[in-house]
Amino acid sequence: MKRFIAFLMAALSALLVGCSNPDVTPANTTNTGSVYTQITQAEAKEMMAREDGHVVVDVRRQDEYDAGHIPGAILIPNEDNITTPPPALPDKTQIILIYCRSGRRSKEAAQKLADMGYINVYEFGGIITWDGEITTPEESMGNTAVLEFESFDGGGPDFTAILEDASIVSVRKSIEYSDPNHAELNGAGYTVTFTFTGSKAGKTGMKMEERSPIAGNYDRTYTLTVADDLSVSIEALEVVDLDAPNDSIQSAPVLAILVGDQLFHADLEDNSSAEALVEKLRQEPLTLELHDYGGFEKVGDLPWALPRNDESVTTVPGDIILYQGKQITIYYDENTWDFTRLARIDNVTKESLLRFLGSGSVTVTFRIE
Repeated sequence: MKRFIAFLMAALSALLVGCSNPDVTPANTTNTGSVYTQITQAEAKEMMAREDGHVVVDVRRQDEYDAGHIPGAILIPNEDNITTPPPALPDKTQIILIYCRSGRRSKEAAQKLADMGYINVYEFGGIITWDGEITTPEESMGNTAVLEFESFDGGGPDFTAILEDASIVSVRKSIEYSDPNHAELNGAGYTVTFTFTGSKAGKTGMKMEERSPIAGNYDRTYTLTVADDLSVSIEALEVVDLDAPNDSIQSAPVLAILVGDQLFHADLEDNSSAEALVEKLRQEPLTLELHDYGGFEKVGDLPWALPRNDESVTTVPGDIILYQGKQITIYYDENTWDFTRLARIDNVTKESLLRFLGSGSVTVTFRIE
């Protein structure tokens, strides 16, 4: 009788366990209780079709992502040794769908996120078996915009982009030195480029943190808008000097110069000419066609005159100059004359400027931020 009762209890226990399996079960649990959920790619497609604020995360390398990725996926490479919550994933309750090439790195990344306290992590394998839509490099080319900043080794500013909603637009940071022998130089200059790729139509805020032990510390804020065709536009909002006294932190006017998708910022001079330019541009931005002159500048006619504060000036790349009170120029090389300096783009070279100004005429928009 006792044997029969024991058998009956074991059978009942097995039956209850068999009936309690949910449709989607946790794929892995660590000894700390951290867990992520493994799902099929068909289930992933269903979840991607929902409007629930989910985000799709590609954890492959940058080159793999650029070669083709699931539309809307943001890139957080597993090779980056994720040990702290990524800025692109600020909400630990958000639904996160993770994939890689074959499924190995996505499992590793999913577990890392689960260990950091993310509670809705779903891993669905590799893109090599994905039969859904994939964004090709050709399709991605038209939905990007860039911000470019200049820095230098040995204390130059470091830049970090923080997106409010990384599901709308993704960002890639790259660095390019102006001198191929930069490793042998002291204070070699380089360009920091942020490439923004539209994932879905919408608008999001972004803060660009600029930090340097010798060149100052700033927060630059922007609005990024992604249109229905996934093209990206960038609107600069303000620049805050974090080193200003706490009781007088304020946004100083900055001259913004837009060339195509490239946005430059220039620090304004302290003179009546720059003040008058600020007042004019605060009324409305100014778009001009600038023409190449002398092999050292791009020059265009202003629609109004500005007061002159001429003095002997030897220009450097990045100088914004007022000539005879009625022409504005962007210098990319050296020249000495009696000018009024209006502003200066810091830490740029002739080569980096010409990469965007090009040869011949160029359309440039000036505005105040």
